[in-house]
Amino acid sequence: MNILLEIQSKLKELSPNEAKVGEYILKFPEEIITLSTQDIAKNSQVSPATVVRFVKSIGLDGVPHLKQQLSIWQANAQSETDFQELRPNEEIDSIKSKLKARINHMTELVNEHLSNDALKITAQLIEEAQLIFVFGIGASYLVAQDLAQKFNRIGKTAMCEDNTHTTAVILMNNKQKKLFFAVSDRGESKEVLEMVELAKNQKITTVAITGKENSSLARSADYPLISISGENFEFRQAATVSMMAQIYLVDILFYTYVSNNFERSRDSILKSLKAINKIEKKSD
Repeated sequence: MNILLEIQSKLKELSPNEAKVGEYILKFPEEIITLSTQDIAKNSQVSPATVVRFVKSIGLDGVPHLKQQLSIWQANAQSETDFQELRPNEEIDSIKSKLKARINHMTELVNEHLSNDALKITAQLIEEAQLIFVFGIGASYLVAQDLAQKFNRIGKTAMCEDNTHTTAVILMNNKQKKLFFAVSDRGESKEVLEMVELAKNQKITTVAITGKENSSLARSADYPLISISGENFEFRQAATVSMMAQIYLVDILFYTYVSNNFERSRDSILKSLKAINKIEKKSD
């Protein structure tokens, strides 16, 4: 875990006084390692109790745990600017460093919060389904397309839509045993929630891919798969790291299924490769 990115991503969720502690740590991360709780409190202009509450709010066990994480950050020679916002006319090497740090942090968060049991159950549901339907809006639609494409390659019939009318018709009229995937990072998309409700009304098992554990989507789906990205920056609306987190989750789910159905999946992939090669030869 990149502790500075973790603090940065949670600043807006903290109380004003706790945020003061976080902002002080972000300004002077190396100094914190040698300071006492009382010194951190004094320099942040808060009480020692607030420092302790801050540490708990960001998911750490105590101030020693915070110092341990800062020591790990320091030992890994991570840049102090990796957690900062994009700057005007920034050097490309700096942009690379920031994105690398955020992607590494994202994979650690997804691994931590993604339930192995939920993955195993979902892989079994995919095996039992005759039709996999995936729905997403905007950037999440791109993730939905990736999921559908992957499972089509291994012989599972998967459809992907971002149109509520088309989705409703298929869910209502198709008699095959279906599995419904809903993809939304924030988990509050009206269209996605409506489709989940429709699927559940049709007794179709629903799986959510969302970045928010307490979102409406996570609460409404039968099986939520959590893709926490740690992205909480001004430019997060461009759906950069959050979309990577969703795709990373899809890859984990895909490989879990393939590992559990190895021979059949391999045969399907080889057949699809032969078909693609044949089409490409004809077009040459």
